[in-house]
Amino acid sequence: MSEEPANKSFGLLKSLKKLIFEDSPEPFVPEVKPMAGQPVVETKTGENVTKNPQTNLTQNTSALPPADVKQMKVKVLEILERINEPGMDFFEVWNAAAEMGSVNAGSIKAAFTSLKYVDKTLDKDKLVRTGQGYITELQKVIDKETSQKQLQKDSIEQNLIAEKANLTAEIQRLEQNIDELREKLNSRQKELKEINSKYEPQLQDIDAKITIGNTAVAEVITDIKNALNIIETNIN
Repeated sequence: MSEEPANKSFGLLKSLKKLIFEDSPEPFVPEVKPMAGQPVVETKTGENVTKNPQTNLTQNTSALPPADVKQMKVKVLEILERINEPGMDFFEVWNAAAEMGSVNAGSIKAAFTSLKYVDKTLDKDKLVRTGQGYITELQKVIDKETSQKQLQKDSIEQNLIAEKANLTAEIQRLEQNIDELREKLNSRQKELKEINSKYEPQLQDIDAKITIGNTAVAEVITDIKNALNIIETNIN
């Protein structure tokens, strides 16, 4: 890789970034290898995929926002630039090929031939070795980032589960309270309908006693008046 600063060495990253934002006939689908100890299953199409949903990219990546994917690819290239070692290797050849407008057999061969004159140690073995090295380093970075994001996801999912449980319990309590209130309401409505029959006998009894009392007193008063008339008439 280049011994000069990144912003001066063969337009480092500029050409690769430019290619990212040009229309491509096929979407970028990164190859994801299972981590050590990760079980692998055989799909119907013969593809090996892991059982880890975070490392499987077999879903339809065309559904992802293209602009977001492109911006992330730029960030990945910047990570690649940071781990770029001094001297010429795969990265410089790859970027030089991109500078020619497209990364293909012709541009890669031309870039290799040109840069081989700058660094005599550059050969096919070095290109393959350093290219595989970049894959390994990038995979380490994404594995670390994925683990961190998974921890964040796990935390959010735990909060989700806890909040759902609390809301479910509260809803059940409220529903129970509603049932109790509904039962109490029905009971009170029944009592209201029967309230007259509860007090009517007492009221009727009081009315009867009042009538009887008034009648008795009136008769006694009449008796007294009759007696008084007799006294007035017959006693001198």
